[in-house]
Amino acid sequence: MIKKNYFICIALLFSSFSSHIKAESVKPNINQTDVFAQNPKKNLAPIPLDSTKADNFIDIRGMGDSGMALTYRQPPSPDSNLGDGLPANFGVRLDRLDATGKSYRGDLSFLNWENVVGIRCNTFRGTSSRNSFTFVSHPENLAQAYERGFNLIGLANNHSWDCPRGENGLDGALMTASHMANLTQNLGANWLWHGVGKPQEKNVAVVQTMEIKGRSVRVAFASLYLGGACNNITCISDRDAILRSLRDAHADIRILSLHSWKDQTQQQLVNLGSSFIRQYNGDIVFGHGPHVWRPVTIVNKLSGKQGIMFQSLGNFIHPNLRARGQDMIGRVLIDADTFEIRQVQGIPLRVNSASATFEGSPNPSTIPTNNFTWRPINSPEWQEDVSPHIRGVYVNLPY
Repeated sequence: MIKKNYFICIALLFSSFSSHIKAESVKPNINQTDVFAQNPKKNLAPIPLDSTKADNFIDIRGMGDSGMALTYRQPPSPDSNLGDGLPANFGVRLDRLDATGKSYRGDLSFLNWENVVGIRCNTFRGTSSRNSFTFVSHPENLAQAYERGFNLIGLANNHSWDCPRGENGLDGALMTASHMANLTQNLGANWLWHGVGKPQEKNVAVVQTMEIKGRSVRVAFASLYLGGACNNITCISDRDAILRSLRDAHADIRILSLHSWKDQTQQQLVNLGSSFIRQYNGDIVFGHGPHVWRPVTIVNKLSGKQGIMFQSLGNFIHPNLRARGQDMIGRVLIDADTFEIRQVQGIPLRVNSASATFEGSPNPSTIPTNNFTWRPINSPEWQEDVSPHIRGVYVNLPY
């Protein structure tokens, strides 16, 4: 009887201990409320387009070749109409694309502005022909863009020098820089623009502290043209100085805008972008120039982290760029605590000169990649309150 009671006691003790362990193992962790706890990094669901719903992320978006100019013409007034009967006003064109702005507006939103900025050009570069184009846009268009969230403006490209003699005898690049400085002051604009200016200005990255979702984030940005027209334009001769200045900047995020001209310079763009991320601790490359999209590439850093290169975003809103059918918005979601990239999204557009829409846009799975595979976005929450025609793809990092 004593032996039997002994085993009964042992059994009851073991049962009690097991129940206690089981109860402890299923007890919820009340601190487990962030998006990473709910979604392991590689299974992170598509982050909604509404940037205000991405509390744990710094939301960065990029668009390609943009402007509001007609070749070899004085800059159209924003209250005048283009040939399609709509205003030559970048803000109006953005509102027609998406009145909410949620498709293109991140915490940081990038444009490649492929125009000289000015009120008047007294001498255009070259002469008008089938293969020669010059673009000068009214500065009000960039004010409209800023008011809708565009705060990263790349100005170094093959049209930065389209007006050798502009207002007050300035060449196009310095005229652009002058208007950008005036806009910054008049708007009280907290933005980063780069790519034109005097020699001591154009070969140094700009760094700005941005207040993003209650955090102070230091952003370093530069814009570089892979061509040789270097008079007051950041170009290939400034390459090493720009890379060093981005690397050495006291910054949390480093972004480089690169513009190619021909096939040869597009390969240089890819090589330079890869080097920037791998060897100079870069985070994002926004490439443009071919007027169509090119592969999106994940680049491993020497540190073991990963950056992303959009070899070309294609076109955005620009009256003189014809429809090519391969244009996109590139979106990058960065962990707001570690500053590591966690998700990349590709969002196709249908662009026809100064008009852009999501209706009839290409299948997002056709956005090319180099070393990863997109996953389709099939979430109603992702596109909430935006056009029902918008579609996208995504990939999570590390990949």
